[in-house]
Amino acid sequence: MITKSYLTDRLIHWVSAILLIFMLMNLSTQLHNINWDIKGQLLHRQDAVEAHAEVGLLLIALTIARLLFTWLNKAKLKRMVPRSKKHALMIKGTHIALYVCLIGLAITGLAMINHYEIPLTVLGVELPPEIVAFYDFFPKVHQIHMLLKQAIWWLLGIHIVGVVVARR
Repeated sequence: MITKSYLTDRLIHWVSAILLIFMLMNLSTQLHNINWDIKGQLLHRQDAVEAHAEVGLLLIALTIARLLFTWLNKAKLKRMVPRSKKHALMIKGTHIALYVCLIGLAITGLAMINHYEIPLTVLGVELPPEIVAFYDFFPKVHQIHMLLKQAIWWLLGIHIVGVVVARR
């Protein structure tokens, strides 16, 4: 039976999934495929990074809301029954890895916007440029962020293939 709790859980899941895919594809698209001559390079970069950061913060808020909702929900949510202990371990491991990767992306993303070379405004908070930190700290954190981005793509693929195979 489909309950209100189940529908809420699925809604948060799919909105989060759409936001994650949007984020994984949007920043590079905005920076590299949109003509920056229209706004000027500085405003173009500010808009792209700010939109990415704001959607990222929304995604983290939804992820926390979903985890809290699941944890606090008194009604048992309908979940796929694992076929074996190995299958249950794979499901648990993939979900934990997805959440850890998502949190890592958020932490490195916040570190990068706090050490960016141009001024940014995220959710009304003005962040001044950090020129020295940008050339020293930013590249190291950016490299970790990009590794986590690759990892989350792989984890999403594993997650989708796992669901498709388990439902057969």
